[in-house]
Amino acid sequence: MQQANHNTKDLFLEISNENQNAFNALFRQQYVKLVSFAQTFVVEKNLAEEIVSDVFVSIWINRDKLPVIDNPNTYLYVSVKNRSLNILRNKTYTVAIEEQLEAQKTTHDNPHDKIEQRELSEKLLSIINALPEQQRLVFNMIKQNGLTAKQAAEILQLSPRTVETHLYKAIKQLEQEITDYLGYSPKKKRMKRMIMLVL
Repeated sequence: MQQANHNTKDLFLEISNENQNAFNALFRQQYVKLVSFAQTFVVEKNLAEEIVSDVFVSIWINRDKLPVIDNPNTYLYVSVKNRSLNILRNKTYTVAIEEQLEAQKTTHDNPHDKIEQRELSEKLLSIINALPEQQRLVFNMIKQNGLTAKQAAEILQLSPRTVETHLYKAIKQLEQEITDYLGYSPKKKRMKRMIMLVL
């Protein structure tokens, strides 16, 4: 992750010199991850894409300020988080749980397992969506977006210890709810595979 951050720093410097190719490379490198992160706040993919696009437009417009940013990856995630929260504050944006599941639903190739996996995936998503906000954000940032506890802590302005506690509680809650739903406690490896259904 440190190497990725170094690479992003190089791209920021190139962009500050009006290098369009560097901007395009940054966009390709970060866009999908940032959209996924934005969806932890706004859920709807179209809105998440709009938020991330706005962040990239802002980066290009303010490119002369990029060289002074020490941690560009954190900067990108914080920018997406702030813009997402502004949208949520500035308009009433509610989505029914069924629509949230539809927006995040994963597809599976094996037709025999499709219905069972879809039901389990929807159950997992409903559990994640019902987690306390900080636990849900931490879980998605670390497990879905691949951030470290330290990076998540910087973005959410929490201590790394607090972030680790939120992640631990989120995973324990998922494991308990899955056990209750299935009527038995799966082995650890199987439990991990089930959780991966929604990632």
